[in-house]
Amino acid sequence: MALLKSQIKENTALIRAIRDRQEETDAKLEALTMDVHKLNGFVTEHAGKLDHIVKSQERQDKILESLALRSLEQESELRELKRIK
Repeated sequence: MALLKSQIKENTALIRAIRDRQEETDAKLEALTMDVHKLNGFVTEHAGKLDHIVKSQERQDKILESLALRSLEQESELRELKRIK
């Protein structure tokens, strides 16, 4: 009987230790879950900003292309005017 009581006490202590560790693990998992949600928000926010930057860059590329073409046309006109003189 004493052996049985001793075994029950030992098992109870092991179960408590397992529960304590499980609570610690649950807390860590909850913290990680919150971190993942926070990081997901940052990624979404930065993806939106990146899309905006890409669109702005595309507009600027078109403007630069247009200005370069205009510059070439003006240089051609200047050469033509100099040739006519």
